[in-house]
This record gives sequence, structure tokens and C-alpha cells, in this order.
Amino acid sequence: MIRFIVLLIVGLGAGAVLAFLVVRDPGYVLVSYDGSTMETSLWFALACLFLVALFVYLLGFLIRRLARSGFAVSGWFRWRRATKARNRSLTGIMLLAEGRWSEAKRALLESADRIDTPLANLLAAARSANELGDYQERDDILALARESTPQADFVVELVRAELQQVAGQWARSIATLNALREKAPQHPMVLKRLLDAHENLGDFDAVAELAPSLPKDAAPDMATVQTAIWRARFAKCKASADAAEHARKAWKAMPKRLRYDEEVVTDYVGALAPTAPVDAEGVLRRALKKDWREVWIRRYGTVDADPVKQLAIAKQWLKSRPDDPVLLLTLGRLAARTGNTEEAKSYLEASLESREDADTLAELGRLCSSTGQVEAANGYLLRVFEAERP
Repeated sequence: MIRFIVLLIVGLGAGAVLAFLVVRDPGYVLVSYDGSTMETSLWFALACLFLVALFVYLLGFLIRRLARSGFAVSGWFRWRRATKARNRSLTGIMLLAEGRWSEAKRALLESADRIDTPLANLLAAARSANELGDYQERDDILALARESTPQADFVVELVRAELQQVAGQWARSIATLNALREKAPQHPMVLKRLLDAHENLGDFDAVAELAPSLPKDAAPDMATVQTAIWRARFAKCKASADAAEHARKAWKAMPKRLRYDEEVVTDYVGALAPTAPVDAEGVLRRALKKDWREVWIRRYGTVDADPVKQLAIAKQWLKSRPDDPVLLLTLGRLAARTGNTEEAKSYLEASLESREDADTLAELGRLCSSTGQVEAANGYLLRVFEAERP
């Protein structure tokens, strides 16, 4: 209020002084140009100059405001597009979380080129394509991701390896990961995924080579790895032309501590049994002498070596384990192979009384069928079906 009064007083004073000067002497201005002249008072000329200056100022002000408005409108449109792109990206992420792969991929790709960080959208879109089984499109999207963010090349390739493994492309993932390993030899995630790939392909020699390079919290148990390595080797021996000979060589080369591992012994016997059943019987007998395992005694009854000798040995075991249902099953099998069906039936029935087992029921069914007891055989086989039904 005080400021307004002061300005009013100053304005009135200035106006009074200006009026006094105009009345005292109006002045004279002559403008001549190209033969034309214009005469006016000094104060009118000054007023015209003031109005021209005011017009120029207002025109410049208007032009500046219009320019700012244009920029503001353009900025608003850019902001609007960016907001829509962010919302579309968020929609794509939510669709991805819901497992709606096709919709998620479309939303993520549509918004990828309208946001500042397209890498996240493209990686998520590649994951969606992978889930849909569109592996070529997945690789194309990953190529776009590399182009959009060249500095993220390593990350993109690591995601490629992960998606290849999710798709079951283990061999392709190894090629991808080996290329990454050349760039970062000790990268823990690269090593972990390499180990997983070799393990899934059954290449346990490579697993054993990689395991020491991993951090302790990520490295597999070496005892488990060694067991898997030798089991894989016996599986290869079993599939070879001279399975027994190859299996014997592998057994000799194997660490002694594994010679009483339940799975390793079983695999070794499996490689020997078809062509060298006597050797297989000996391996099982020695293993059972060292450690009684249900898997081994069950397998002993199926090795076709010398059933009479095997039956005699199993009867000796029965003295210390008279109620062992698996030993009784093995005795029943061996007795049946010697042709003594009554003895076999008594052992199998005793085993069944101790524990109902699908193998025992099946053996009794076959035994009854061989002796013409069709109804009893059908009854046992029906019980097998019921025992195996979930």
C-alpha cells in the first residue's frame, strides 16, 4: 500500500514536470527525406518514438511467449509419450509375472524404444519369447539389446546362456558360456552355469575340472561329483561292445573308497552281468560281506551265474537274517531258477508275510502261472497293479 502511494506521488510529480515543460516550450522537429518533409513538436515526436519502442518491445515479448509455448507444447507431448511408455513397460512386467508371455512380449517391445533404459524391456521380452519357444525371436531380441546398450554386452550374453539352459539347450549354452569365460575366467555365475550344463549333459569329468574354481558356497560336493563321474563311466562301459572288459579296467582305475559305494557297485554289476555273470556275482558277494545293502541283496537274486551255488550262499546269510524280506525274495528267485518251485514259493510267501512288495507279488504271480495256478497268479498280479497305482 505504501509502495503504491509513493509510486503515485512520483508519477504525479513527473507528469506535472512534463506538462510544465510542454506548456513552456513545445519544441520543433523537422524530418526531411528524399524531398519530403514532416514537421511536428518535439514532445509529439518523443511520444511517437516511445510508442514505436513500446510496440517493438511488445512484439518481441509476444514472439518470445509464442516460442516458449511451442516448446512447452512439444515438451508436454514428449512427457506424455514417455509416461505412456513407462506405463506400457510396467504393464509388460506385470504380464510377465503372470505368465502371459505373448502379451508381455508385445507390451515390452512396443515401449522399449520410447524409454531411456530399453535394456530391461528387451531382456524381459527375450525371456517371454523363450518361454513361448520362439528361440530365434529370442536371439533377435537379445541382438537388439546388445545394440541398444553396447556396454551391457556381457550381461546380455549371460542372460542368453541362462535362457538357453531354461530351454534345455545345454550344448549351446556351453558355447555361449565358454566365450564369456574367455573374457572373465573367474566369473562365479559363468562357472556355475557351465558346471550345471556339463552336469546335465553327463560330462562329469568337466564338472570335476570346474568344481575347484567355484566359490566354496557354490561348489558341489566333490565326493558326489566323483561318484557321478564313475557311474557315468560304467554306463558308457555297459553300452560298449566289450562291456565286461571295459568295466573291469574302469574298476581297477577307480579310487578304492568308491568300491563299496552302493550306486557305483550296482552300476559295475550291471555292466558285468550280461556277459560275465560269475564276476558280477563275486562283486556282489564281496560287497555284501563288507556291508549289507538291500539294493545289493535284491540284485544278487537276479544275477544269472550259478543259481545252485548262489542259493547255498544265500541260505548261509539267512541264518543271521531269518526275517529279512528282501533276502527271502532273493532265495525265492534263486530256488525258482533251480527248478524247486515249492521251496521258492515258501520263501516268497514268507517274504510277503514280512513285507508286501511289488517284486515279491510279481514273482509269486509268475511262479503260480508256471505251475498252472492261473487264478492265484491273477490274484497276485492284481495286487501288483494295486500296489503300484498312485
